Amino acid sequence: MRQHQDPPAEIFHPAHPAHDLKLVTAGGGATATFVCDGCKEPGGGARYTCGCGSASFDLHPPCALADEDEALRHPLFPGRDFFFLPEPPPPVDRTICDACGEAARGYVYHCFEGDLDLHPCCARLPERILQDGRVFDLRRKTSRRPCGLCGDNRRRDFWAYSSYFDGEAVDLHVACMKDVARLSWEAACEDRAGGGQIVQASLPNMDRTLQSLPRSKRRRSGFEQFIRIVSTVASIIIAVIFGNPVAMMAAIAGPGGFLRG
Repeated sequence: MRQHQDPPAEIFHPAHPAHDLKLVTAGGGATATFVCDGCKEPGGGARYTCGCGSASFDLHPPCALADEDEALRHPLFPGRDFFFLPEPPPPVDRTICDACGEAARGYVYHCFEGDLDLHPCCARLPERILQDGRVFDLRRKTSRRPCGLCGDNRRRDFWAYSSYFDGEAVDLHVACMKDVARLSWEAACEDRAGGGQIVQASLPNMDRTLQSLPRSKRRRSGFEQFIRIVSTVASIIIAVIFGNPVAMMAAIAGPGGFLRG
């Protein structure tokens, strides 16, 4: 799936024809938190904006750069074509994202044949993340094993990243990471912390992470390092969910990690 690693600095968007939209980042004058006027989901840091003061129009980069004329294909739905829509198909109040399970209230990728929907930012989640030699694969559904973050399996019908530690499978629900990120986003709305700070503040409490693993596994050598790897992977996923390619690329910079999808 195409990732916009070098997005244009300025664009025209038909949803806001009065002004061109400029790409800004937390370090380039952007306030940290916003609600995307396209998908209606939270955002942090990088965005396209008209800079119209209190009447500012803001879009996540994936929402701003969505192509209405080009079908999107996702590896988790082979043979399915998703088309960008400016609003969810009817019944609007019942449309949910088939990645995270949350309501789709604005811009959405819709598959007419399969009646499937994806938030634009969820649609950009990488198929695989490789961090410090550990592979985390994106899965459409998971088994009944508990999530390594929430310790529950109620969200097993939605997307998760799966890996292994000492032969034991580990699942990380995308929805759980989104929940944690939203709490930090709401707190940041009060003090306007930087977009990168939102990503860092959103990371799950490592003292409680992966408690779903058997105690014997958590006592093994390398477990603390694996927790640090999970923390980095979570920061990557949160950055993508927030539509923030700047924070995403910062999270994976360095010799230990890279993203491919």
